[in-house]
Amino acid sequence: MNEAIRTTMFTGVIPDAMVRIFNKSFNRGGRFYALGGSWQSMSKDARKQIRIGGEPVVEIDYKTLHPALLYAQAGAKMPDDCYQMSGWPRPLVKVALLILVNAKKEHEARAAIARHDHMALLTRPGSQEAYSLASDLMAAIKARHVGIADAFHSDKGAELMRLDSDLAETVMHVMLLAGVVVLPVHDSFLVQESKAEMLEEVMLRVAYEAGYESLRVEHA
Repeated sequence: MNEAIRTTMFTGVIPDAMVRIFNKSFNRGGRFYALGGSWQSMSKDARKQIRIGGEPVVEIDYKTLHPALLYAQAGAKMPDDCYQMSGWPRPLVKVALLILVNAKKEHEARAAIARHDHMALLTRPGSQEAYSLASDLMAAIKARHVGIADAFHSDKGAELMRLDSDLAETVMHVMLLAGVVVLPVHDSFLVQESKAEMLEEVMLRVAYEAGYESLRVEHA
């Protein structure tokens, strides 16, 4: 993959070599990181200015990836949008759900949610009200996602990263066999506009063959 990146013409970014970084064991982590940050450290708007072979790019990602993996593992039916909850800002729900999966203790999760920048969508992060809202949000998430209750406070995030990085590796390999270089941003990919439909089909097929039929894709 690194050789293909080196021999591809890019504008708007100087691509770096990629490495997989694991966390404590080969069953944890494993995501692909550009050594200098490069396109992965750019904002979404900045990434839209990248050209591959002179062609504009689009960014396509797996929708609600980690919750979808958890629901698939549990054999439970997943909601249409795991992060959409009445009365709560979607960005805050997203970060709170992921924190609940990663934080081992309930008080650790509450503090992380209360202090997160996204809490500013409702109140001042770190305030007493923020802690109260964090408790309410945690209870609401757990009530909605009873199908993956065993995943909360499980520290499974790094294990999920190993699964999503394996998906990413396969997607990049299949695309490369078709002569198309894509740039990974963990659970999303940058690809030439003319190859967007091909990438969507490959992402869905790779997910299906890995046993994750409920995974969907969307333009970032």
